[in-house]
Amino acid sequence: MWKPTEPPHVVFKRNTFAQAAEISSFIYQIGQTEMLRQPSMMVPKEEIGTEDFQAKINYTKSCLLKYRELTGKGRGLAAPQIGIPLRFAAIFMPEIPEQILIVINPAIIRQSNKLFRYPEICMSAQPAIAPVVRPAWIEFSYLNEQGEEQLWSKKAEDDAGKIYNRVFEHEIDHLDGVINIDRVKSSEIVFDWDPDFYNHTKFEEVI
Repeated sequence: MWKPTEPPHVVFKRNTFAQAAEISSFIYQIGQTEMLRQPSMMVPKEEIGTEDFQAKINYTKSCLLKYRELTGKGRGLAAPQIGIPLRFAAIFMPEIPEQILIVINPAIIRQSNKLFRYPEICMSAQPAIAPVVRPAWIEFSYLNEQGEEQLWSKKAEDDAGKIYNRVFEHEIDHLDGVINIDRVKSSEIVFDWDPDFYNHTKFEEVI
């Protein structure tokens, strides 16, 4: 007698949606705010050192760390994703003492002609995974949380370097009102259902 076949990784899928529910208390999802679809406002340099703006930076850092604690992943968080319509983002970088890098008013100066496709998860569209095509690297200027002018220009060709550049590109997109799912066809989007998904995922060069 015929019996239905259960979809794979049911427990993992349940946990994935449970995590999505947990982060809903501090991460805005698509459709919940126009901030996710609008360019963020530039941060005046003279306001960076103020108590008000530093409180926003600290809150952004705490939200990124909380997301990582709840899910075990998460490399970047843009201010609009937590209801702050300003042009800055937090990037988790375990190799630096502070662990989290703040980039304020990032502006792309140059980008690689080489393109790669790689699946991305977005906190504001979780648990969707979108295989986005992006430049292998970007060079951009920004202000740090002390208001000092900085330049990112690491053109690393290893996977770690590609991921860092991709994280920056993903977060700068957020500051421009663009979400990763906007950059792919709807038929390319999948859900985060396979616990081994990223173990067999590679950067695919796009010619």
